[in-house]
Amino acid sequence: MEEKLLSSDMDRFRTAFELTHRRISHAVFAKLESDLTMPQFFMLYMIRKESTPKQTLLAEKMGVKPSAITVMIDRLVQSGHVIRKHHESDRRIVLVDLTPLGEEVLKKAEDVHKEVLARGLSQLPPEELATLVEAFEKLAAFYSKTEI
Repeated sequence: MEEKLLSSDMDRFRTAFELTHRRISHAVFAKLESDLTMPQFFMLYMIRKESTPKQTLLAEKMGVKPSAITVMIDRLVQSGHVIRKHHESDRRIVLVDLTPLGEEVLKKAEDVHKEVLARGLSQLPPEELATLVEAFEKLAAFYSKTEI
């Protein structure tokens, strides 16, 4: 089926997907009125998702060097959104965890994201929304079992 996909269809999909994702992100970010940057919000999300991860794991997940993560974590520590702590059995390992402020900011971001997304998805008739969701679920299933 890959050969049958028209280049124009792939281009149209990629353009629409990237543009939509970017505009949703910007709309959410604008409504938050926060001093944090988008990468810092993503870092908070990754810290929660990975549940008190090592800094090296965060660097790996984000595809950056550990030194870049250190700088970003330093700023989030200074702003009171995260804390560093040492592993219980190996004090050389530095873990990162969210503070109550970090959790609060993430909760607000999730609420705003749901609001922005709901506003956009409500523009689709129910049958188109169902088709869109089913198509994305199929893509998600494909990419979750396929090596990229």
